[in-house]
Amino acid sequence: MELTDLKNKLAIDSDVFNSMWQLSLDAAEAMIQGAVGAQKPEFYEENKLYEMAVVMLTDHFFKNRSATTTGNIKETPLGVQSIILQLKPAYRLFKGGGDSDADS
Repeated sequence: MELTDLKNKLAIDSDVFNSMWQLSLDAAEAMIQGAVGAQKPEFYEENKLYEMAVVMLTDHFFKNRSATTTGNIKETPLGVQSIILQLKPAYRLFKGGGDSDADS
């Protein structure tokens, strides 16, 4: 996903934090693809569930970038975890493989 596309989806019109948004975006994509599988990048093209997870996780990373917190801490937002659980079997089917994948 391009940074301009992400910013449009989140209604962000400032460029002040572009480098932090880009870092959060890159980390979110890497985390989700690492959890689902990274051998077939074409699986993620035009994938609306993946796109939503990236937007949600990027926003979470950007808004929770401090090492401290005053509230309850969650490792990954619940919606992202649910989407990852849906993407995993779809990724396996897309690859045409079985349970022998190294990306599981």
